[in-house]
Amino acid sequence: MQRSKLVGIAMVALAAVSCGDDGGDHPPVPVDVEELLARAGHSRNDHRLASGLRQRGLLCKDDLWLPEVYWPPLGPPRLERIVFVAWDMPAGTLRGWELVQNASDRRYWSVALSAEEVGFGCEERYTTSFFLLASWPDNNVSRAIGLERAAQLALQEDISSDDAVLVNHYTLIDVERASVPVPDTATYYLQNLFTGATFSIDVPTEGDGSPDYVTQLEVDYGELGLGAMTDVATGVVYKREGVELTNHCLTVTDTTLP
Repeated sequence: MQRSKLVGIAMVALAAVSCGDDGGDHPPVPVDVEELLARAGHSRNDHRLASGLRQRGLLCKDDLWLPEVYWPPLGPPRLERIVFVAWDMPAGTLRGWELVQNASDRRYWSVALSAEEVGFGCEERYTTSFFLLASWPDNNVSRAIGLERAAQLALQEDISSDDAVLVNHYTLIDVERASVPVPDTATYYLQNLFTGATFSIDVPTEGDGSPDYVTQLEVDYGELGLGAMTDVATGVVYKREGVELTNHCLTVTDTTLP
């Protein structure tokens, strides 16, 4: 499924909500994210979920939020649910809502949320980032699967390590695609979703005159007590002179695990 088709379906869904069709039988269902994580105890390192949820996106238009996923049911694990999580990074709090499978195409999961339900509109509160959690039987839960609050291809990321202790973080923002001023700082927030251990730091952005600005950060997960790479959510807020511009939540992929 091409990303363009995913976006096209999402725009149709947003248009339906804005015209008063809120999904009928499927109003947003809140999820107790803390309870979900407590039952699991740690993330399950299942490669099918890490790769299978690559076709995902987050759209926001007219203060209507639409997270969406294509998940082809090619075999186990059989997903019980996919949860859209709003992470208030400075406070460390998590709020979630269930995505609903489309009746005519069971591969497509989404939910439409108003600004009132999320708590803010499209261009507000960039200290809150978003990620997905997938769960399946026996209290298994995926790692945090990050979402971007920017245009397609505006943000890039990499989290890698040779030993799962010293972890390298790299991000790139294309300011033209993101339609934001040149950032001078990126604030990193790291949080173990299961133990609550946290770490944050400001990192200067680096540029060469092109639209691309990068950040790099090495973090000692052992020294900071952050635990396993796949148990940690990582968010980055781009700023200029202290003003928040946009953010994204990063994803640990199988190809960068030691």
